[in-house]
Amino acid sequence: MDPQWADLLLSPIINTTISKLISTAAEQISLAVGWKKELASLKDKLILVQAVLKDAEEKQVSDPAVKLWLERLRDVVYEADDVLDEVAYESVKCKVETKNQKMKKVCNLFTSSNPLLFHRKIAEKIKNIIASVDVINNEARGFGLQIRLATASRVVSEQGRNPQTHSTIVDLSKVVGREDDISKIVQLLTDSSNKSRLCVLSIVGMPGLGKTTLAQAVCNDEQIKKCFGKMMWVCVSDDLDVERILTEMLESLTGTFGAVKNKDTVIQKIREALGENNFFLVLDDMWDEKSHRKFEDLRSCLHGICKNNSRNRVIVTTRDEKVALKMRMHPEHMHRLGKLQDDHCWSIIRNRVFGAVSIPPEFGKIGCDIAQLCGGVPLIASVIGGTLSTRRLDRVEWLSFKSNIEALGPVEHDIEIRGVIKLSFDHLPESALRQCFAFCSVFPKDFVMEREMLIQLWMAKGFLQSAEKSPMTMEDIGTEYINDLLSYSLFEEHQRDSFGTLISCKMHDLIHDFAQLISKSETMIWTTHNNISNVRNLNLIYGVGTVPTNLKDVAPKLHTLFLKDCFSSDVKVDLKSLRVLSFVDSVGTEELPPCFGNMKNLRYLDISRTQITKLPKFIPKLYKLQTFRFMTCRSLEMPPEGIGSLISLRHIYFSDEEQMPTNIGKLTCLQTLPKFFVGTTKGRKIEELGSLRGLKGSLNICNLEHVKDKSEAMGAKLHEKTISELRLRWGKESNRDEDVLEGLQPHSDLQVLEIDGYGGKEVETLPKWSGSLSSLKSLTIWRCLGLKYLPSGLSFFTTLERLYIYRCPNLVSANLGEILGGLARLKTLWIGPFSKELEEFPISLSSIHNLGTSLEELRLYGWETLTQLPHQFQYLTALRSLSIWDFHSVEALPEWLGNLSSLQDLWIVDCKNLKYLPSAIQCLSKLTFLSIIRCPELEMRCGNETGLDWHKICHIRTIDMNGEYI
Repeated sequence: MDPQWADLLLSPIINTTISKLISTAAEQISLAVGWKKELASLKDKLILVQAVLKDAEEKQVSDPAVKLWLERLRDVVYEADDVLDEVAYESVKCKVETKNQKMKKVCNLFTSSNPLLFHRKIAEKIKNIIASVDVINNEARGFGLQIRLATASRVVSEQGRNPQTHSTIVDLSKVVGREDDISKIVQLLTDSSNKSRLCVLSIVGMPGLGKTTLAQAVCNDEQIKKCFGKMMWVCVSDDLDVERILTEMLESLTGTFGAVKNKDTVIQKIREALGENNFFLVLDDMWDEKSHRKFEDLRSCLHGICKNNSRNRVIVTTRDEKVALKMRMHPEHMHRLGKLQDDHCWSIIRNRVFGAVSIPPEFGKIGCDIAQLCGGVPLIASVIGGTLSTRRLDRVEWLSFKSNIEALGPVEHDIEIRGVIKLSFDHLPESALRQCFAFCSVFPKDFVMEREMLIQLWMAKGFLQSAEKSPMTMEDIGTEYINDLLSYSLFEEHQRDSFGTLISCKMHDLIHDFAQLISKSETMIWTTHNNISNVRNLNLIYGVGTVPTNLKDVAPKLHTLFLKDCFSSDVKVDLKSLRVLSFVDSVGTEELPPCFGNMKNLRYLDISRTQITKLPKFIPKLYKLQTFRFMTCRSLEMPPEGIGSLISLRHIYFSDEEQMPTNIGKLTCLQTLPKFFVGTTKGRKIEELGSLRGLKGSLNICNLEHVKDKSEAMGAKLHEKTISELRLRWGKESNRDEDVLEGLQPHSDLQVLEIDGYGGKEVETLPKWSGSLSSLKSLTIWRCLGLKYLPSGLSFFTTLERLYIYRCPNLVSANLGEILGGLARLKTLWIGPFSKELEEFPISLSSIHNLGTSLEELRLYGWETLTQLPHQFQYLTALRSLSIWDFHSVEALPEWLGNLSSLQDLWIVDCKNLKYLPSAIQCLSKLTFLSIIRCPELEMRCGNETGLDWHKICHIRTIDMNGEYI
């Protein structure tokens, strides 16, 4: 390892921590008693030392003494951080306890059990830190360190800004130049002449060539999707742990995390989850394992999962051909991935930097030269393109960047790729951003990082500090940082929602390796051979080494601790400086020990998917806690009283009604509250939402039948909150529904609205405000039994992309055609059933014509009086997916079905009297998937090779009959 790389994080750590200390000291000066002068002095001295950091960062490369100086400074600022956190905790504690006692006391009269002793102890600590900082400053003068300003800046003038922006990150690099590879692999995997139950294909190539990306592209191929009933993905990495692989296969199938570890039991559960389906499995990033026994064990288990007469396929991605040979695959099934051509590399760079904008000729020539330096490695092209996209569009700067890449030499090994990654890292505009990136090495390779979780972890670590008087919240800064890391290609997108909002991201293996290199002294994933005495971020993973029983002795400086399936009563975790603690998936954990009550500085606590039965009484004393997650804790009883004391809490997550804390309205800093269950007792009424002015994101309000009237509903003050997604749910009918809904008017910028179970017998329409939501993209109205009419204002939802109006059996709504006619952007429509009084869909032909080029997905729900499908829908030429449900009085589908020239998927569900498919279905050349479920008459006529209508559908690639593929 190049020692210079290991020091890259030293200065950013110090810089970020000092900035936080300066801010904290300024806040506490007005509150402190007995050390006000000391805090002011410390603040000034820290500002001086921060001013010479840039010079020290550059000189440490050639002067070992400066590097040692930086290491001592890091230890001093960390110590100061712990002390000021102690002061801040006592300040918040005083504020809470004074408020609880309803006494008007000055909050600087700290309420420790022995205030005098506490004051003396803190004063002594601050004086010692000041003395240490004085020594540091004197040494800086001795080294001749100069005050320097950082040259990197987040702000780029509009005149010099590149045309590509965060919001338009191009994804074309994922498949550039790999079309032939995809086609060849898909053809091998779907070869009908290969009757083997289990066939393994390997993708072999050097790091950075895009083996994982190629495997993802194969998984997303439509032919693969149609041929395989279930798909699984497991990252193997350098630990060929067969039990872990099987467990993650089961989790990939079921989406749940279980406590089952017995290999035979897991295999049986995988077989049960597969049912009659065949499977497609990707074993990503498999390394050579000296033990042949593990490979044989894995093969044996995979064969044990396969069922008779099923054809299952496995892709293995690896850097080493030895792995492919040990998996005993046919030589023809080893796909050696080659390097990209230079023009493909330039295409990746060009798309990252310019997108669809034309390229100035002088930059085209330089760009082509840079592309030749990529060595045919797409990861390098992506990182270079990402870095250039953040720089000024300046010829001199591009030529300088080209020179820096040339200095790295030809790309032959990992070391040259890391050099390019380092260039990207060096260009990151802020110290805190570099620290945020490096922190992610605490996660295992291929870990999916949920966006909200990652921001909350960075926030807990103190990385997200806003400038004085800045309107940006810590969460806003975290979002910017993620966008930056995506732009620099140091992060990869993993998942976005249907509106394009990022849900999760990942790191490429080589980038993860680089993050580990630069953060090795700070951040670690535990193995038995690690020395963790100076480590501050630690991940203890199940099955990797023996967990030390006394973490306080072996890792006294920990700020972050992830525990998974390895915590027991024998493990002592008495770490007062801990900021982050996560027990996610520690299914054997049933209680939190009392020593956790000493973790006064804890900002992030996650006990999701554990067996914890009761939260201890010290939880309300964690006054600095910002994020508290306890989702899917099936054994957990009601939270303890006093959760309202967590006045720093910004994000809370829980699953069940019984686990919702009372008096949640006291959490006035709260921004995330996914669910609120309305109750009838004090502390659980809807008025609790009124004081939560900062709520954002998604909010699901349940049990609205408990709200008495409009006035009480208005107490939630939803119109004041910038909530993007709102779901309003009634558990049973009420004659007050119309009045209550009128009082639940949301903010006009709402994007998603769902109304579920609204409407007793007296309710006939939706509230007037429903027509004023100018930014609405998705509207769902379902199970509204008393609803008869829709407001005409819905036609003005020009931004609406998805509309679901179903399971409303009394809906007449003669104006539905008018509504649909105004929705020019509508892509998805679920509609029906309507009132039994109607004999056809109340939709005009003209309104459907307006949807002809936009609508891609249509689901129709029928009712008893309908004897045919609505003919208006034959003009939807852009339709790709059609679902037909509950048309019990229809015996034959119409011939006009053949007009749907873009149709790819056809679902026919619960049509008990349907017998005939139209002959025109044979004309649908793009139709590749047909599913017939619970339609007994049709199933007989469409039986495999024997049915009377088999000839009409035999050309369709994938046919599903009640879950069985034929």
